[in-house]
Amino acid sequence: MSRLLQLLGIIAIAILQVQSSIEFNCLRTNDTCATGSCDASGDCTCTSPQGNYDCGTDVVNVGTGCACENTGSICLQDGSTCVCSEMFYGPKCQYKTLDVSCSTAGSHILNVNVPGTPTCYVKGFESTCSFSTTVPTGAPTGWAGNFLEASLTDATNCGSPTETTDADGVKTKCFTVICRYESLYLTGLDFEAQFCCGDEKKTVTSEPLSLTNNGLLTANVSADPAGANIVTVVMKNGADALIAAGSAVDIGSTVKLEFTLDSASDFAAIRVLSCKAKDSGTNEVQFIANSCPTKTFVQSTSRTGGSPVVIETRAIKFTGTTTVTYECSVLICRQMTECAAVTCTDGTSGFGRKKREITASSNSTEEKTVVTYVRVNDPFAASEVKSAVQDAVAQTGAINLSAAVIGLAVVVLVLLGVCLVLGVCLINRRAPVKNIQE
Repeated sequence: MSRLLQLLGIIAIAILQVQSSIEFNCLRTNDTCATGSCDASGDCTCTSPQGNYDCGTDVVNVGTGCACENTGSICLQDGSTCVCSEMFYGPKCQYKTLDVSCSTAGSHILNVNVPGTPTCYVKGFESTCSFSTTVPTGAPTGWAGNFLEASLTDATNCGSPTETTDADGVKTKCFTVICRYESLYLTGLDFEAQFCCGDEKKTVTSEPLSLTNNGLLTANVSADPAGANIVTVVMKNGADALIAAGSAVDIGSTVKLEFTLDSASDFAAIRVLSCKAKDSGTNEVQFIANSCPTKTFVQSTSRTGGSPVVIETRAIKFTGTTTVTYECSVLICRQMTECAAVTCTDGTSGFGRKKREITASSNSTEEKTVVTYVRVNDPFAASEVKSAVQDAVAQTGAINLSAAVIGLAVVVLVLLGVCLVLGVCLINRRAPVKNIQE
C-alpha cells in the first residue's frame, strides 16, 4: 500500500512549478534552477522527483527524524540532513534569510543570507552603509551570510532610522535596505526590505524594487528622430505606445527598442549586431552580442514579416547616475542572405528584418550606430539640478570646450571695457573747475 501511495505521489508531481519569491527568482543572474527550466515569471519548473525552490532536491524519496524547522524544509533520506527553502537556512533551517537583531541602544544588526548573494545597502547610503561578510560583535550565534551594523545614534554612515508609533503607542525604528543582483544597475528583479525593531517585536518585510515606491518615477525620455537616416530607432512601452519626452518610466517596466529600415532606401534587411546600455560615465553593460541577448533584462527579440526589428527589455537604472543610454550597432544589407538570422546558444534565432529581396549591388552592406537614451532623476543624489553642460554631454556625448572658453573671454573683455569708460566719465564729473583770469 505504501509503495502504491509513493507511485501515486510521483505521478501527481511529475511536473511541478515552484512559485518564485522575493528571496529567489531564476531570472536573476545568480539565481538558477539546479534542474528543470526557468519560466518567464522567474519560477523553476521541476520534473519529479526533484523539487524545492530551485528543483535541486529529491522531494519524493525523503527521510524522517531530521527535526527540520519551518515551512518548506526537506529531510533527506539519511535522516539527519535538512534542505531549506529559500526563506530559511542553518542545519535545521532555523534561521531566516532576512532577519534583524534588535538593540534598545547602540545598533541594530541586519542579516541577509538569500540565494544569489546580492549586493545590499541602506537606501540612500550605498557608498557608506553596505553589507559585508564580516560578522559584527553581538550577532546571534549561527547567523551567516552578509551583515550590517546600523547605528541608532550616529547617522553619519547609514542615516537615521525611520521612527513610527502605532495606535497602541508601540514605537518602531526601521532601516530600508535595497538588494540588487547586478553589479552596476538596478532592475525590477531586485528587492527592498525593511528591517524594523519595536518595543516588543521585530519584523522584516520585503517587496520587489519599484522606482515608484522609491521616488524615482519622474523620467524624461527621448529618441533619435526619424528622417534621412537609413535606419532609425524609437522606444515603445508594453502597449506599443511611443515613449515620448516627459513620459514616466518605472524600473522593470517594458521598454521596446524598435529599429526601422527606411522604405525609400535600396536596402533589403537589417540585423542588430550589438547593443549596450551605458551611464553618463564609463560604465556600460552589453545586452546584445552577435545578435543574441546576453542579459536577463532582455525579454525577447523579434522580426515578423514587414515589421521592424524589436528588442523588448525591462527598464534598468545605473547606480549613482541619471542617464541610461542605449547604443546599438546595426547591419544593413541589400541581400537577405547577408543579414540572415544567427543561431544563439539557447537554440533561438538571432533577429533581422526582411523588407524585400532586391538585386545585389556594390557596397552591399553598411554598418550604422543608432542611439537613444532615458534620463531618470535620482533622489539619492546630493542635488537634483542638472546643468546644461550635463544635458549636452548626455545627448551628444561631447561638448566644444574651446568655443566655450573663447566666448567667455570675449564677454569678460567687453565688460572690462564698459567698466573703464564708466570710470573715466565718473572722474571727469567729479573734477573741480577753476576760473582763469588773465
